[in-house]
Amino acid sequence: MVRTRLALSLVAAAVFAACGSSGNGPGGSGDPGGSGGPDGPTADCPDGESCSFCDAATWGGAPSGADTDVVIPSGKVVVVDCPAEAHTILVQAGGTLRASREASATLTLHGNLVVEGTVDYGTPDDRVPDGVTAEIIFTGMHDEDYAGTPSAVEGGDGPQSVDTPISVVDGDVGLWVMGAGRLLAAGAPKRAWGKLVEGAGDGDAVFTVDDASGWKAGDRVVLTPSAPLAGGDEAVDQFDEGTIAAVDGNEVTLAQAPAFTHDGCSDCLRRAEAANLSRNVVIRSADDTAHAHILVAEQGHVQLDSVELRWLGPLIPCSGGAEGTALPARRAPLWFHQQKDASAGSFVRHAAIWGGELHFIMVEQSNDIEISDVAGYDTEGVGFGLFYDNGACGTFCDDREKAPSGVLLDHVLAARVGIPERVDGCIRVDHRMTGIAVSGGEGSGARDSVAVGVGYDGTGEDVSGFGWQEGGSGRPADFVFDGNVAHHVRGHGAMIWHNIEVAQPSYRDNAFWSNGHYGVLWGAYVNPLLFADVVAVDNGLASIGVKAIPLDDTARMQGGTVDDIKILAYVFIQEKPAIFDHVTFTGDRPVAVTQLHEACDGGDEEDPADPDCLRVWLRFVDPVFPPGVLPFDFGQTFNRYSTWEVRGFSSPDFPDLPADFDLYRADNEVEGGAYFAPFDAWLVPR
Repeated sequence: MVRTRLALSLVAAAVFAACGSSGNGPGGSGDPGGSGGPDGPTADCPDGESCSFCDAATWGGAPSGADTDVVIPSGKVVVVDCPAEAHTILVQAGGTLRASREASATLTLHGNLVVEGTVDYGTPDDRVPDGVTAEIIFTGMHDEDYAGTPSAVEGGDGPQSVDTPISVVDGDVGLWVMGAGRLLAAGAPKRAWGKLVEGAGDGDAVFTVDDASGWKAGDRVVLTPSAPLAGGDEAVDQFDEGTIAAVDGNEVTLAQAPAFTHDGCSDCLRRAEAANLSRNVVIRSADDTAHAHILVAEQGHVQLDSVELRWLGPLIPCSGGAEGTALPARRAPLWFHQQKDASAGSFVRHAAIWGGELHFIMVEQSNDIEISDVAGYDTEGVGFGLFYDNGACGTFCDDREKAPSGVLLDHVLAARVGIPERVDGCIRVDHRMTGIAVSGGEGSGARDSVAVGVGYDGTGEDVSGFGWQEGGSGRPADFVFDGNVAHHVRGHGAMIWHNIEVAQPSYRDNAFWSNGHYGVLWGAYVNPLLFADVVAVDNGLASIGVKAIPLDDTARMQGGTVDDIKILAYVFIQEKPAIFDHVTFTGDRPVAVTQLHEACDGGDEEDPADPDCLRVWLRFVDPVFPPGVLPFDFGQTFNRYSTWEVRGFSSPDFPDLPADFDLYRADNEVEGGAYFAPFDAWLVPR
């Protein structure tokens, strides 16, 4: 397409000459042939006044259209109060593109919107009010044409952060917040999502959510799965989308009853979530056939409140890279790029991000960003990501320079996160894909957040709702993981894959239920992490699968309720016991505690310190076993000197056993003991 180049008025030309051209303009490096080049029309509003985007006089006498590259220079305020259109827009430092607070309007772009000044689509103190809509729409792009901004170094485990300069890519259509630009957007206040207090289902179109503030008739909502695991694999994708017919307080009536049952209760475990996807301030692609993006870099700031990001996040078909990463690199509905402390003050609140192809929010080397009450629905890749990878220092590194600090994911929902495709025959490869990559630097973590339906379209290795990447945590001492839930994940509810010496606060009041593999897969080699009052039930392989050995005397678990615990193959020699303190077993599995029953291959099982036939050393303090469950299945294990210490034992099925005893492999006949067939172990009273 040949783009129209409109002649500037003398006043507009003078303004442009005084302001100069940005080297980071939409054309990249000030390319005159690119978007917003020096021969595009420049806004000319009277000093101290604003002008309408659709007034031809604003652009020197000719209206802006689909072929026009326009510039808003310093000191000029252009208001979108009409069906506006442009090819590209460059908002220079000191310039403002503003949404009307009185007239509903759309702004359609056929290329980039580059913000070095201010885009003002509402603030918490000056919102676009209810009844007025303001939309920024991108059109004409194709996902397969996106170049992305790849790192100079590739490889590694999961998303990486290699120091990478950023510049606007003309063909990667989207919204770029560059220089000291500001993207401000705030619509009518609306709670993003909540948990069901009363459920809905087939024939029942009414449900109650714990907080429906701002919800109204006509809004689009989604309900998450809640069926037990016994319902089959299809339960992972039992989402329902619908339209609200009426709202009465927190009671919501849908226009049509959902196809699946979505349980609700005021104070119990198995309950679905409801997310409201509609807002009156929207940044979106024209439709779901192609996907623009938002990138924040340099000194840019983003402040979003009650905003909808729809159909953003491009994914090149069949392009997933090694270890489950996906292309184009550094493109997402919202990507904070290596801003360090310059990102402080940015926030995303009460937002709905849905219908894209890659990610929700990614935070890369950027600090002190508030992300709270955000609903992410229906994407692929990592949903919410706090990540870095300092690959050169190995798995025990303690480099915190690149890990995002001061970024706590507070009440975020990652729902229906799929698996990107990879070039090998375009199959889905989901190695260590996660709905929420939770670990960053100091002051990071997740609280009151939910991952559900992650990996709904894949069956590979180590998909998880919450994930701690092996090479990238920042090893923070100030870390929060409290009150989170993962359910209906194709793989694990949570996958801890850390090797750290830093003691973190205990992870409190988290729940993992109806996930396909482990509730928690606990690796990688060694760490001192502690779950307190965890609930892990109705998971496919086991409630807790323990692979990492303890670093110190910190308990693995303190309190909590689980179906079972399974000890997996260790990698390092264990020098401290793995302690499970006051854990209650549900009785829903026939055996409470077991381990891999495998023989050693290639080592010396008679040596308690053999690195190839690793000893298992456990300690259970005051465990609670209901009737009908076998407390322990010791059996065969790699090393003959494996030991389980039991203190404060009580079971209605074994009333004659002492309170304190140790279990050994049946062929390790320690003095004072005897073989106890129910546990398949040599039992020694203590």
